[in-house]
Amino acid sequence: MKKIRILLVLGWLWILSAALAIAHDGLAVHLVQVDASSYPEITLYVGVTDATGQPVGNLQKDDFSITEDGKDVDITDFAGVGDVRSVDIVFVFDTTTSMAQEVEGMKQTSIAFATKLEQTGRDYCLGLVDFGDVINRVLKGDGTLTDNAGEFRDWISSIRLAGGGYDIPENSLGALQEATQMSFRDATQKIFILITDAPPHHFGDPNDANVSFDDLTISLGYTLQTLMEANVTVYVVAPNHQDFREIVQETGGEFYNIHGDSDFTDIIDRIGTLISQQYRLTYVSPRPTYDGTRRDIRVIVGESTGTGEYLEKHLLNIRSNWLIGSILLTPLLLALALPPVLTQVSDRHRGPEMAPVGGADLAPAPSPGPKVVPKGTCPHCGHPLRARAKFCSGCGRTLAIAPAPIGFVTCPHCGNTLRPQAKFCSKCGQRLER
Repeated sequence: MKKIRILLVLGWLWILSAALAIAHDGLAVHLVQVDASSYPEITLYVGVTDATGQPVGNLQKDDFSITEDGKDVDITDFAGVGDVRSVDIVFVFDTTTSMAQEVEGMKQTSIAFATKLEQTGRDYCLGLVDFGDVINRVLKGDGTLTDNAGEFRDWISSIRLAGGGYDIPENSLGALQEATQMSFRDATQKIFILITDAPPHHFGDPNDANVSFDDLTISLGYTLQTLMEANVTVYVVAPNHQDFREIVQETGGEFYNIHGDSDFTDIIDRIGTLISQQYRLTYVSPRPTYDGTRRDIRVIVGESTGTGEYLEKHLLNIRSNWLIGSILLTPLLLALALPPVLTQVSDRHRGPEMAPVGGADLAPAPSPGPKVVPKGTCPHCGHPLRARAKFCSGCGRTLAIAPAPIGFVTCPHCGNTLRPQAKFCSKCGQRLER
C-alpha cells in the first residue's frame, strides 16, 4: 500500500511538472527596460505574454533566470503582479483639432486606466504634455506628476484643440524631449505614451503656422539619446512612421497604429494591462567594473528568452580587465621606455668616443663654452694628444674643440684669394673684419 502511495505522489509530481512545462511553452519574454542607474545593481522590467499575446501575470521569482554576458546571476529582488512597485507615466498628447476623437476617448478611459494600475499594485503617478507645432502645456506647471486619477482626468478635460490636420507634421520629437525634463520619483519606472495622428517635424522643415524649425535638437537621433539617458520606455499610438517605429524599438515599448482597426480606448486599455502585468527583477552585475562596456542580458522563462543590453557609462579604466588595462598602459609604457632606447641607439652610432675604457664611467656631456685643446695631453687620462685631436686615443673620450676663427676665402673688397686666417688682403691691403 505504501508503495502505491509513493507511486501516486511521483505520478502527480510528474504531471505537475509537465503541466508547468506546457504552461511555459509558447511564451514570449519582453525585456522592456533596463535601469542601470544604481550600477552595479541592475533593475529589469519584464513583460511575459502567452501565444495569444495576452500578458501572463501569475509567475513567481523561481520561474525566471537571468544571465549577463553569459554568466548566471542571482535575482536579489523580485516584484510580480500584486506587489507594490512604482511607475511614473507621462501622456504626450497631440492636441490639434484632428485629435478630437482621441481626446474624448482619453477622458472616458483615464479613470479606468489608473484604476487598473492601482489594482495590480502599481504605485502610479501621471503627467501630461500636450503639443502641436509647439509645446502647449506641461501639467503640472512645476513639472511634478499627480497620483490622483481625478486630477489627471481634469487635465484631459481642460484640453483645448487648435489647428492641425492629418497631413501636417507636429512637434512630437520636441514634446518627448520636454517630457524627460519633468520631475520623476527616484528609483521608479518611467513610461511615456505618445499619442498623435501626424508624422513628426524635423530640423530644417519649412515654417508651419509661423513656427520655425531651426533647432538642431528636433531630430530623431537627439530624441533617442535623450530618452535612453532618461531610462524611458515609450509606447506609441501614431501613424505608421519609421521614426515612431525606431523610438519603440530602442526604448522597449510597443507601437499601435492610430489608423488601424482597434478602437482608441481599447489600445489604451491594452497598454494599461501591459504596464500593470510587468515584473521587476533586480540583480548585481557579475562584472562590477567601471569600464564603459556594453553588457548583454538574457531573461529566461521556461524555453523562452528575452534579450536586452545596457551600457556601463563610466570611462574605461585599468580595473576593467587585464586586456583593457594592457591597452591603456601601453602608450604610457612606450612613453617611458622610448627615451632610454633612443639614447642607447644614438650612443652606438656615435662611435668609440662614448665607450668606457678600462671600466671607467662614461664622460659627462661637455658643458657649453668649449675648451681649446690644440695639443698636449688628455685632460681626462693624461695621454699625449696629436694636434687638434677630437678624441683621446687613450681613453676614447670626446675633446671639446674651440671653433676655428672666422676667416675668408676671398677678399670682400677686391676679390683676391686669401691665405687661411689672413687679417689683411695682400692685394688691396684692406683690413679683414672678424
